[in-house]
Amino acid sequence: MDDFFEGSAHSATKLSRSEVKKVKFTQAALRAVDLAAAFHEGRKEGLGVEFYERVDEVVASIRQNPEGYRKLHKDLRHCNLRQFTDWGLWFRLNRDNSMVVACLSGRRNPALAKERGTGIIPFPEP
Repeated sequence: MDDFFEGSAHSATKLSRSEVKKVKFTQAALRAVDLAAAFHEGRKEGLGVEFYERVDEVVASIRQNPEGYRKLHKDLRHCNLRQFTDWGLWFRLNRDNSMVVACLSGRRNPALAKERGTGIIPFPEP
């Protein structure tokens, strides 16, 4: 995956598809992707690599059409991972990019993604 960002997400604004050029990750979201991939790798060899591949697919999809995903909470949007359908990326549109703020399993309370995405509950430090 490329285009990772260190720091917090910026305020979202209404954008046209052509204005969004990159997909970036907060440090917390990137850490969550790594932890999820490690979890899957621990379940079966090679499954962690497949998880990263599905994340790459979702990133490409968000890059092509970020507005194609409906808002689920204020400015947060959600995209499920193919093959890992319980998992998804939560993101928001910013002026110059789409910012992934969470990677969570759908088995967790969706309020958690909303609260983490808005900064109410930070991701725990490893």
